[in-house]
Amino acid sequence: MAAPQVFTDFIDEMRAEAPNLEITQMFGKPCAKLGGGKPVLSFYQDSMVFKLGVTRVQEIFATHLEAVPFDPSGKGRPFKDWVQVPEGIDTDWQALAREALGLK
Repeated sequence: MAAPQVFTDFIDEMRAEAPNLEITQMFGKPCAKLGGGKPVLSFYQDSMVFKLGVTRVQEIFATHLEAVPFDPSGKGRPFKDWVQVPEGIDTDWQALAREALGLK
């Protein structure tokens, strides 16, 4: 499955700060990781998904009602360290990506 254009464009932009960022797959969903590391970014249901840690994820849920838990199985078992953020809400995908990549 090819990654959506919006995801590949976003990853291309982020490579200016993280040149070894690579696109791969996680549970059949497009994701990105630094070099041989673990996935930290993904794209699902027209939303960018970020691995930020449970505390930061809870902060985002408290301030951005449109953000939802990342549940790629759809079975009510979300990943506790991940947040799914739709485009257009009052947050900056690049800032969240920098956090996920450890670049902040």
